[in-house]
Amino acid sequence: MEINPEFDNYMDRYFDYLGQWESPSKCGLKIVRRKDGKTLAIVTEIYRQNPGTPVTEWCAPLASKILSEVGENPENFIFIEHTPDLKSKLSFYGETFDLVSFDWNGTRYENPKWKRLSREQVNKLMEE
Repeated sequence: MEINPEFDNYMDRYFDYLGQWESPSKCGLKIVRRKDGKTLAIVTEIYRQNPGTPVTEWCAPLASKILSEVGENPENFIFIEHTPDLKSKLSFYGETFDLVSFDWNGTRYENPKWKRLSREQVNKLMEE
């Protein structure tokens, strides 16, 4: 499968990070500064364009890095993991969105927990 997601409503730039064993890695990223003062980060897995660690396997360190780079406080940061539709007949290759919550150890995120969201729920979170 050679599907690469395009820039869209959920991804407006690439974001480089060091993944497992410091391997160069890349994802899609959209940052939304919400009206309520919170910052929403939507991180998109870009499959073949990512030469390193997948987003799901590295989401706590990745969220910590994005949090630091956007200069936000952990209590005002919302992290969404997005996997685009791979246009496959297999249902598990369809588009998914997950709200990922973490434990904060004082310096970084740990222990990710995923909660599935619909596209409509994500759109609403972007508008708040």
